[in-house]
Amino acid sequence: MSRLIVYALMCCMCVTFFASCDGRRGDGFDGVSLDGSWLFVKVDSSITSDVHQQLINGGSVAGSERVVLPHSGSMAGLSYDNVAVVDGGVGGNCYYYRKFMVPGWMSGKRMSLFFEGAVHHCGVWVNGARVMVHYGNMPFVVDFVPVEGENTIVVKLDRDGAICNNVWLVAKDSLSITNEYERSEHTGGVIVDARCVDGGGRVAMQAMVRNSYSAPRKAQLSYRVLDHNGKEMGGCGVSRLMGAGETAAFGDSLTIEGITPWDIDNPWLYTLEANLECDGVTVDTKKVTFGFRNISISEDAFSLNGRERLLHGVRLRSGYPLVGVAVSGNANWRDAYKIKRGGFDLVIPSGYMVTDEFLAACDNYGILVAEPNEDSYSSTRRNHPCIVPASLGNVNLCVYGCDASADIAGSEQELLAQSQGMSAMFNEIVPRYWSGTVCTMFDDENINGVMSANRMPKFAYYFSQSQREIDEEELRAFADPVCVIASYWLPGQSRGVRVYGNCHQVELFVDGVSVGRKSPEMSPASVNLPHPGFYFDVNCTKPGTLKAFGYDKDDTPIAECVVSTPGAPVRLKLVLDESGTHIGANDIVMVHCYVLDGNGNTVVTFGDGVEFSVTGTAQMLTPTVVKCEAGVATAIIRTGMSANDFAISAKCRGMYTVADR
Repeated sequence: MSRLIVYALMCCMCVTFFASCDGRRGDGFDGVSLDGSWLFVKVDSSITSDVHQQLINGGSVAGSERVVLPHSGSMAGLSYDNVAVVDGGVGGNCYYYRKFMVPGWMSGKRMSLFFEGAVHHCGVWVNGARVMVHYGNMPFVVDFVPVEGENTIVVKLDRDGAICNNVWLVAKDSLSITNEYERSEHTGGVIVDARCVDGGGRVAMQAMVRNSYSAPRKAQLSYRVLDHNGKEMGGCGVSRLMGAGETAAFGDSLTIEGITPWDIDNPWLYTLEANLECDGVTVDTKKVTFGFRNISISEDAFSLNGRERLLHGVRLRSGYPLVGVAVSGNANWRDAYKIKRGGFDLVIPSGYMVTDEFLAACDNYGILVAEPNEDSYSSTRRNHPCIVPASLGNVNLCVYGCDASADIAGSEQELLAQSQGMSAMFNEIVPRYWSGTVCTMFDDENINGVMSANRMPKFAYYFSQSQREIDEEELRAFADPVCVIASYWLPGQSRGVRVYGNCHQVELFVDGVSVGRKSPEMSPASVNLPHPGFYFDVNCTKPGTLKAFGYDKDDTPIAECVVSTPGAPVRLKLVLDESGTHIGANDIVMVHCYVLDGNGNTVVTFGDGVEFSVTGTAQMLTPTVVKCEAGVATAIIRTGMSANDFAISAKCRGMYTVADR
């Protein structure tokens, strides 16, 4: 019996006790990953004290599960009957613990444990001693003094706890640049303040250096600014004699000619390399990605590099179905890609603080991120050009009701109502404010998102996408012509056809016959929009095909869209969601299974379950059977840390096929 199988060849990684560092960091720290070989256990409150003492004394607990970080303690929330719930973490207490040996090359260095995120109330014990109590989900650093032989880490988390990001064992020389997430009276790490001035750029930089030696040391810190090709644009340096145990700031500045500003349309990035030497020997290096930009915010306008901008924003509650906020760095990049592709230039995080990986993606894609203008945030996220300050207040509109049984992605009329409501909202905002924000990007327990929890676009997503201007010179990414038919063309259900696009005119054909060529619909509810939609007064009375052509001002067709009434389900198609970022090791990936008719149309009326299975070292995180939404079932897998390849299969109602990747 044949099965639908997609083979995904994964990059080969050496199987070692310490996994190799994520290549995307590139910031010069010396460390190894501690993401593998953890044990996880949930503990009832009645026996917490006994288990706690047993673990911190180096013991283990029966029933512990071997896990890889990032990890969420709960796999509840995504089921056959409910595919749109984001629910990570566990109730009560949970423990993560592991043993490890310190690599020989770290001997004699100053060591620390760097947690990139754990929620919410977190206690850390190292070799039996409590070394940290942490609240929230921001990264934190723990000083680490190793013992001979095996070392033990125990992490206790309360409520819906999870280690939601990577953990690193970091080794530094006793003369080194501090970590920006250290708890210290000094502002740690490297600070970059880059601004546009008179056709060039001025960059001020400061690195906090610590001398942990018991004697004075002569420290010399040199700075280099590099462009995206690694070419040096300028440099400077500062040196001083540091006393034993002293921490000091090494600051300097320089002006650079011929820079390109960072902008949401052209997110040009540079690298600052800070190189610390002692007696002519390099002892530490830190690399920081930054951009030159000037921001001005007032009640009436938002200006970026001297140009007033109307920002199209969206609120973001981070997390995937099932795994919650414990997602891979690559998954964060994929979400940022979808946000930018959807026409959004501003993200307002809701709930959890977004990760540094997500901010790096926003730096690269040109997405502004509004974060609280509060010390614990601003002191650690300051170098990202995507960051704009925001108040700590929360803005809520009244919600008078919610039908939890409503179809999430399959009802054409409800999806149209959502997209038109979004259109009316932005039409009202444009003449009065400099930014408008959609309630949420992805569905969670609520179904207000412009994409489902499984990252499938709704009609509102395409409306948002259509509000971005076309880049006629093809210099900007994500500025393509848009022409999307917001209809499933179902007999007796599809009444009127709306087309979203950033074209000058749209012509619609029904079964090959033109029903007219129209300009954007101008009404009090759309007059302020950059690109109002196009409306055609035609109803679906029988199965058929819609085809829309978008034209520019020169009467040249620049975009098209085809929608056909789906027939009976005939075959399946698997698509691994990469969204601009290739699948990597220890990655969390969504796999969409489309139910297609004989002509390759998605059968949007299909709602049965699809059975998935995975082979190789990858792990299936969703249940075996996942219910379709609008003809698409989505599985979530986690790739292995040492996987060379994996295979995923899906079957439903006797439909089988084979596709290679």
